[in-house]
Formats: sequence, structure tokens, C-alpha cells
Amino acid sequence: MARLISRIRKTLFIGVCVGLTTNLSSYCADSPDKPLEPLSVKVAYFNFGKIRAGIPEVANSEAIRINAEAQLRKDVDSWNSKLIKMREEKKPAEEIEKTKQEAQAVVRAKQEALAQLVESANLSVRVRVAQAAEAEARARNIDLVVDGQGLYAGGQKVFDHGVDITQSVLKRLLAESEDKQKPSH
Repeated sequence: MARLISRIRKTLFIGVCVGLTTNLSSYCADSPDKPLEPLSVKVAYFNFGKIRAGIPEVANSEAIRINAEAQLRKDVDSWNSKLIKMREEKKPAEEIEKTKQEAQAVVRAKQEALAQLVESANLSVRVRVAQAAEAEARARNIDLVVDGQGLYAGGQKVFDHGVDITQSVLKRLLAESEDKQKPSH
């Protein structure tokens, strides 16, 4: 019965993969039959790094990350000291191995928690920046907004013909932060 279920799962997985590959290839394939057309758009750009550096919450989350990493290093040093002491005291190999595995599990769990904390903070910032950039684009009637740090080709044209909205986006984010900190009555 278990083999049958395993075989069904494998078959379903292969079927889904083939279906996705077939569908994705039609979306991802270059379309030689569709020529590129010139398009007139109002373009703006911002510097995500400058915006990120100017948001107080980022500085706070960065401080939390640094403190968490420091604590993680202390924990690793503590576990290493404990293991060295156990070896010096000639504790049984099984006991040392058990302690080593416990240390690895604890450190791994803390590393994963730290990674999730950092990822969550980064995602939150990216969402807020995207919302502020979108609001600024609507306010200025801009068609396309790009992160200037993420351009791989054609960047000079964007910078030459686009509008830098870095400061405007940052002002929106700072105003939003101030509104959140005001006590509600």
C-alpha cells in the first residue's frame, strides 16, 4: 500500500512538473513573431539603499539583527567551551556527542529564527517602499518606477530621461512613520 501511494505521488509530481514546464515555456520563451515597439512612458527611479538607510525602523531592525548575531556568537562560544571542558575532563564520547548534537540543534534553531527575523524586516521595508513609490507615481502621474540599483541594462537612459523620486519616497515613508508614532485619540 505504501509503495502504491509513493508511486502515485511520484506520478503526480512528474505530471505537475511536465505541465508547469509546458505552460511556463510558452510564457518565458522569446517571441520572435512580436516585434518590439517604441513606447512613450514617464519614468522615475529611486535609490533603495538611500531610502533604506533613511528609515528609522530599518536602523532599529539592523540593531536587533546585530544584537541577535552577537548573542548567537556568544552561544556558540559557550557551547564550544563546554565541549572542550568535557573533553579535558575525559567525559564519555557518547555524552560529548550528545552535547554536540544538542548544541548544533540549538544553534541551528537560533540561526533560523534570526534569518526569519531579518527576512521579515526586509520584506516589510520592501512592501512599504513599494507602496510609497506607487503613491508618489500616482501623485505625479508617472507610468513606470524602477529601483535604480536594480537596473542591468539601459540604466543611463532611465537616469537621463527619468525623474529621481528618492527623496519624495523617503519623505512619504518618514511621514508614515511619524503618523504611526502619534498617539491616537
